[in-house]
Amino acid sequence: MPDNAVIEKKLRRILVYLQELRRLSFMNFEDFQEDVVRKRFVERNIELCIEAMIDVCRHLVSSLNLQEPESYADCFRVLTGGSVIPEAGQKTFAEMARFRNRLIHLYDDVDDAITFDIFSNRLTDFEDFVNVIRGYLRTLE
Repeated sequence: MPDNAVIEKKLRRILVYLQELRRLSFMNFEDFQEDVVRKRFVERNIELCIEAMIDVCRHLVSSLNLQEPESYADCFRVLTGGSVIPEAGQKTFAEMARFRNRLIHLYDDVDDAITFDIFSNRLTDFEDFVNVIRGYLRTLE
């Protein structure tokens, strides 16, 4: 069985990172590109959100005895197959894991436009993940 306290701690961290990111909601794309400190702050907090998502995913896969994922992105497919997350969210969450790889390994450099789009338009995807996981955990009570 999943350790709800461990999972909830990680979900709360995601929400804290999002709260920190939203403090910069006034920032436009030009400001983002020109201010390397803020840009790195945004990249790092997005990375931390995704890392927490992956940690939750891996914990659930292990505790539910699901198929071993081939990658971090594949972890979300496994959770979909295990009826933990809906198919509609799987693609978005998997794309987030792939974006994390770009941030960490700087493959082909990180596209500022993509990072800024996530920052300005896609933070609710993280909240969706939190809500989906919390909803799943309620079904286990």
